[in-house]
Amino acid sequence: MRITFTQSGGFAGLFRHCRLDATALNADERREVEALVRESGLTESWERFAAMARDVKQYEIEIDRDGGSVRVCCDDQCLPVAARPLVAYLAARSQPGPPAGLRATGEAGRGGAEDWGRFSGDVVARWLDDGRSMTLVEPFAYVDPRAERWDAPAGAVVNGASIPQAFWSLIGGPFEGRFRDASVVHDVACDARTRTWQATHRMFYEACRCGGVGDVLAKTMYYAVHHFGPRWRLEERRSIVAGRAVVERVAFAEPAPPSPPGIVAAVRGWFATHDVDADEIPALPVPPGGGSRAATRQRD
Repeated sequence: MRITFTQSGGFAGLFRHCRLDATALNADERREVEALVRESGLTESWERFAAMARDVKQYEIEIDRDGGSVRVCCDDQCLPVAARPLVAYLAARSQPGPPAGLRATGEAGRGGAEDWGRFSGDVVARWLDDGRSMTLVEPFAYVDPRAERWDAPAGAVVNGASIPQAFWSLIGGPFEGRFRDASVVHDVACDARTRTWQATHRMFYEACRCGGVGDVLAKTMYYAVHHFGPRWRLEERRSIVAGRAVVERVAFAEPAPPSPPGIVAAVRGWFATHDVDADEIPALPVPPGGGSRAATRQRD
């Protein structure tokens, strides 16, 4: 049995991790770990996050056994009581920093290792007096899988408004744990509006995966921002300046579609039971599953 444990915490985004191989432990330690796993009740994979809380800790626990693997992602408020002794044991043996390769490439995709791009720099910011907005103190950027750079310059103000607030309850808040880096560049891109809103929301999905957000939750949030997030149209304006033709791209804000009652639960439940390629998510109806033509598969 092998266990991989990752903990991240609040806005600071501090990672801790450990990997345990039961075969490398002595007999007493192995029995202790096996008992903790057995009593934890973690027998199937799931992801769950409570309502927004700025400093709540988030965990990812992956348990590989001969009979298969289980992967659980949750925050401290959703961690089952029975699993707390196991988490305490793993946290006590964890080391600072994310697991090797997490920040550079995100997690392996469903079909194997995937390149989700990379982040450049670290999010360093200060809270403003309103208690919700932050100003970036240092420049930060995300380079997507196509090598396109999404900059978040120093001085930019971010507040998570680019993520529909109804869906914050699924992630614990836009700047929590592994969503933080993706939320920052998404906020800035939605304010700058230099690319299409469709490309901007797709970038958010890829940045989430790069930051280590699991497949199901990343796709759930991609659906949320694509269908209910900020929108705008880009138009080209041509003029003559000093005898030279100038083409200017101008963005015009458009109203974001409202989130209908019950949509969060419907979306969360649908993605928990259906597997769909990210490319198909823009074509899904509202709510998902209502006559969709997307190539979905029932999750195991």
